[in-house]
Amino acid sequence: MDYDDPGVHLFVPPANVTTVFVQAWGGGGGGASGFNPVSGSGGGAGGFAWCVLPVQPSTPVTVFVAAGGVGQSGESDGLVGGNSGAINSLGNFAAGRGGLGGKFLPPAGGAGGMGECNGIQGTVRQGADGSPGTFSNTAPGGLGGRPAVDGIIQPAPASAGTGGTGGAAGADTTGDNGGNGYVVIWW
Repeated sequence: MDYDDPGVHLFVPPANVTTVFVQAWGGGGGGASGFNPVSGSGGGAGGFAWCVLPVQPSTPVTVFVAAGGVGQSGESDGLVGGNSGAINSLGNFAAGRGGLGGKFLPPAGGAGGMGECNGIQGTVRQGADGSPGTFSNTAPGGLGGRPAVDGIIQPAPASAGTGGTGGAAGADTTGDNGGNGYVVIWW
């Protein structure tokens, strides 16, 4: 099962399934605005988690998919991306944390989010940081970070968890939104 629509979803494990595997990418951070004389910084990529999640047959597992952070205008920092993942009825969870938004001043790329396997086995990776903006009247915005992994079972959509690019220098330009999160569950 894969989930790419931001919001909360329910996954009901089939009969005889007591363990599932979860891949989760957090939402990318939004890009900062560009303005004269600085270009906006890129947002950080969402973190990645690959976790082994115990479940109970027919007992719903809550799946949450992040929206990417919103790119900003008006000399503002980009917004943080949301968290994606799944949580079982025992409180164990797999989560990809959202990337931070790019900073307008001083120009600094947003930090990439981290993954987390809470109380369960798995592996996690941090998303790449966004690139900083520069002081120039004509510079493009800093690039958004890219996720560390594109998927073990099923590749993530190209935009999943990517940080938004910052706005170009010059007039007030809006940074790009970060990519939405993504969750895959299999057994």
